[in-house]
Amino acid sequence: MELRQLRYFVRIVDLGSVSKAAADLFIAQPALSRQVAALEAELNSALLVRSTRGVTPTESGRAFYVQAQAILRQVGRIPEEVQSAAERPTGTVAVGMPFSASCIVAPALVGAVRERLPGVKISVTQGVSDHLEGLLANGRLNLSLLFERENPARHIEERHLLVEDLFLVTPRRKGPTGVARQTITLAEAARQELILPGPANTTRRIVERAFLKAGQPLKLLAEVDAPWTTKSMVSAGLGAAILSRSALYPESDSPGLCVQRISRPSLSRALNLCTLRSEPLGRAAALVRDILDQLVRDMVRDGIWQGAALGG
Repeated sequence: MELRQLRYFVRIVDLGSVSKAAADLFIAQPALSRQVAALEAELNSALLVRSTRGVTPTESGRAFYVQAQAILRQVGRIPEEVQSAAERPTGTVAVGMPFSASCIVAPALVGAVRERLPGVKISVTQGVSDHLEGLLANGRLNLSLLFERENPARHIEERHLLVEDLFLVTPRRKGPTGVARQTITLAEAARQELILPGPANTTRRIVERAFLKAGQPLKLLAEVDAPWTTKSMVSAGLGAAILSRSALYPESDSPGLCVQRISRPSLSRALNLCTLRSEPLGRAAALVRDILDQLVRDMVRDGIWQGAALGG
């Protein structure tokens, strides 16, 4: 098996056509077909299903495609890794972060990397954890923070960082109304019209399960994924939200909000630092992973990341 065969196969699958891949690779189509046939013979398995509309990978072909991509990415990093070993680490490290965690983590990570690894650039991708997990699996991210998922992928290595509570966030009442309680029951929170993330969001799933178990109706006013937009809507008096304290960071920017921890029952979610099991990190990415791990733990210990407790 040769590297060029891996490149050929990946390009065929990407384009969905042997003829298009042949033109793209500047190879005669019969020669490209022979390379695929040689791979199938060596692996003793059909890799492609051919039809009048093009080709699609078989189950074996999909597994081979994932492994071929991983190998090609590692080979592509060799020059950068050799240079990093001889000199200071360089290159771009792609990091995924859920929307809420990015509010508190992203500025700290970029600042720490600029100070400690001046040759490394951080590329931050924000999204819901399920989407980020897919980007990590496809090699578009080197590492990612992910909240707990119902069915975590076995090919992803997870390092447990923390567990954070969820809070009811409402507009602060004006006038001499006294000091608001620090906690509120789930039944009391259920009286509010809520602005929540979309169904794919971990927090939304946790809230829905808790309300269903408690027999409380969910009064959904709007679906908004970005926590900074949710904060603005709550501040405007449109409704309430259920968020982590990290999503509100820095809270000094939102003096008009009342934040109460939900109890009876309490709501919480775990945050993990994730990488691919099958693909070792390059030097720069490994250093960024360690910086990110330590940053999060220091933020919890120093009380910067409020409403959170360290995990394993």
